[in-house]
Amino acid sequence: MVEGEGVWTVVNGDPVRMSRGDLLLTPGWHFHGHHNDTDHPMAWIDGLDIPFCQQNDVGFFEFGSDRVTDYATPRFSRSERLWAHPGLRPLSGLRDTVSSPIGAYRWECTDRALSEQLLLEEEGQPATVEPGHAAVRFVNPTTGGDVMSTIRCEFHRLREGTKTPDRQEVGSSVFQIFEGRGSVILDGKAHTLEKGDLFVVPSWVAWSLEAESEFDLFRFSDAPIIERLDFARTFIGGREA
Repeated sequence: MVEGEGVWTVVNGDPVRMSRGDLLLTPGWHFHGHHNDTDHPMAWIDGLDIPFCQQNDVGFFEFGSDRVTDYATPRFSRSERLWAHPGLRPLSGLRDTVSSPIGAYRWECTDRALSEQLLLEEEGQPATVEPGHAAVRFVNPTTGGDVMSTIRCEFHRLREGTKTPDRQEVGSSVFQIFEGRGSVILDGKAHTLEKGDLFVVPSWVAWSLEAESEFDLFRFSDAPIIERLDFARTFIGGREA
């Protein structure tokens, strides 16, 4: 969620509150609709696997109800009340699911996790992926894998002044700048970035980040598809990772 409050997404009949910084899921074959209980707009980014589905002629679409099925405005959805308790799996839900059953991954949890990684790094603990670079991956609690079978979702935070090494990866990624200022160097060319900007990293293009301030970035990619096809390959700083 990029900006705003007061919107709920109803996923298979379960109203899910939308707030800035949250990650919400509307997996395949889940009907969903939205309702805004305010007089101001809300903005979000849809991360879709439609290009992959179209290229492989595997896409299906079905319209649901003409109306939103539930106008309730709960603070937490039923899916969160059942599933969103760290390290705890309900015994009523021991069957693995293709996509995560959690309707929303809340910003306050993501923010806290990133902050604690950087604090632990200051204490000399090996908590970050590289110096000054905290990152988390959103996971499906039934499998420990990605939240969806075709899309990987991550959140990254760089300390002010942090520069990451060049990376090359098979597979494509989209980044959204959630907060802060910095730049991305794509194939040797620098592009300045600020809050609200988006950029794309095509497959195998070398890229790195530089943070002018504390720099928060949301990332989604097609990594689950690439890994299942055994095409995954990553170079960091010119060496295979």
